[in-house]
Amino acid sequence: MNELERIVAEASRIDGAPRLLATVVRVRGSSYRRPGARMLVAGDRWVSGCVSGGCLEGDVMLRGWHRCRGGPVVVTYDSTSDEGAPWGVGLGCDGVVDVLLEPGDTNDALTFARACFAAETSGVLVTVIGGASVGARVAIGPEITLARPVDDPALRAALVRAASGPPGVVEVGDVTALVEVIAPSPQLFVLGSGHDVTPIVTAAQSAGFRVTVADRAIRERSRLLAADHVIATGGDLTELASRIDAAREAYVVIMHHQVDADRAALAMSLRSRARYVGLLGPARRTRALLTAIGAEHDARVHAPVGLDIGAETPEQIALAVVAEMCAVARGRRGGMLRERARAMHQEVAFVVLAAGGSTRLGRPKQLVELAGVPLVRRVAQTCLAVGGGPVGVVLGASSDTVAGALDGLRLARIENDGWREGIASSIRAAVAWAQARACGALTIVLADQPRIASSHLIALRDAWARGAPIAATRWRDDARDIVGAPAIFDRARWDALCALTGDRGAGALLRAEDVIAIDCADAALDVDTPDDVCALLGA
Repeated sequence: MNELERIVAEASRIDGAPRLLATVVRVRGSSYRRPGARMLVAGDRWVSGCVSGGCLEGDVMLRGWHRCRGGPVVVTYDSTSDEGAPWGVGLGCDGVVDVLLEPGDTNDALTFARACFAAETSGVLVTVIGGASVGARVAIGPEITLARPVDDPALRAALVRAASGPPGVVEVGDVTALVEVIAPSPQLFVLGSGHDVTPIVTAAQSAGFRVTVADRAIRERSRLLAADHVIATGGDLTELASRIDAAREAYVVIMHHQVDADRAALAMSLRSRARYVGLLGPARRTRALLTAIGAEHDARVHAPVGLDIGAETPEQIALAVVAEMCAVARGRRGGMLRERARAMHQEVAFVVLAAGGSTRLGRPKQLVELAGVPLVRRVAQTCLAVGGGPVGVVLGASSDTVAGALDGLRLARIENDGWREGIASSIRAAVAWAQARACGALTIVLADQPRIASSHLIALRDAWARGAPIAATRWRDDARDIVGAPAIFDRARWDALCALTGDRGAGALLRAEDVIAIDCADAALDVDTPDDVCALLGA
């Protein structure tokens, strides 16, 4: 159960006392919590959640009711000032935090969240946080009746369009709004019921997972009382597979300690929609299991399961396993924070360049299909799988048709009316969009490199996080090294990108001495000519 699920549950139990909901809606600089963090207060009593590491909660409870006596209001807490602590609390985050305060027994955010959780689906909530009608909302997802809807038809239409893009703060005319994705907590399915399962259940729940434990037979249910569900399968995994596929976001950890049971569980898990499949035991054992079920390499498989923290006891192993799942959920590798040279929560924008006219191919290469999926959609999905920042696609030639191939993806459509100039115009459009999103770095990806994996994009981002001003991709072509896209550029190098003109990309910038090159043979395959299409489809 995640924080918002706990708040929704606690709100339903409040009887009589007036409610105040505090929500972090915008952050500049460093902050303990990110936009979407919430805290529920009943009367003068804290109920659930938090909006900081402890430095804002007291002020919200002490002065919150007075500040929002006239209705919803956004309060700004600025800890970058040298003038002390104006709210009577010591702020140590060195950032600026905007908090939306909303009084009332009925809150649209909680009503919508409850509907999303009940339907095991995600929805998008757009909340006005600046300009007229602060606290008014648009909700896209499960149908509810909003107590404070956005009444202006033109503004509502604009906010609905914003809801189809990346989450975050958006400006729509004179109105500032927060776009949030509201989703139920991920579900962990632990397959096995030995004594080492218990600490995994406890650790996963504390990290916000709902946990189901399943085994052929459950012999000691008393050890598993903390689990949300316990299933005795009797060896039939049909019901379990259905539960995994019904989950919005499913993680599986296989730990029967029996080869036959693990083999059957692995085969079922790889047929499912599970995002993550972890196996306890050495890598050679997992390779043997994969061979036995006739499965090829699957990037979802993590074996041995867990991060390398030197774990030995069941409790330490549980910590390693749950930490790895959290890292996968957020597109991180799980390294030490002290090794980062960049701010921990600084967003990285990913932009797919898909505006070209495909003159050598004679038709839009963005729409060439690989396994039934257009290249531009495949590359955009790879970027979305990374997480940790907004994703956009630059459109130009055949704009409407290419945009149609992106339907249903939560990303920004960046129009480049000057696409005929060449790739430099698309790079400039990408930079302008990343600047508007206040990102710390920009990753440029080409729409015709469908073999690039999200793990490679994560490696580029990690190189930037460790201090590289530019990190690019290297591959071999005709016995020589090529350095090119995908590439990530720190915002300190964006002026140089904006100075590019014509049909020349950022090649000159990628030849600088401080560029970090990361090998990726799959980058060698792009699509420019009919022969390239044949090579792609035959690869």
